[in-house]
Amino acid sequence: MSHIVEVSSFGGDFAAATSNMRAWLDHHRSQPLLFQQLSGREGVALLLEFASDREALAFISAFGGRLLRSGPEASAA
Repeated sequence: MSHIVEVSSFGGDFAAATSNMRAWLDHHRSQPLLFQQLSGREGVALLLEFASDREALAFISAFGGRLLRSGPEASAA
């Protein structure tokens, strides 16, 4: 089962925010199945897919964002 998290608020410094996210992932020995940057009219967003709900919820707790989808069909998105 996989869990997709979207983060779209970066406190004004996208580079620093993504660097902090990578450091957090390394520190927690968490390797997302997907780490994708999306750009659109509303700005930049990151999608991260985690294998466990525990990892996804811990990441949301640390960086905000929202759980988009959870379940076996998530990785087919």
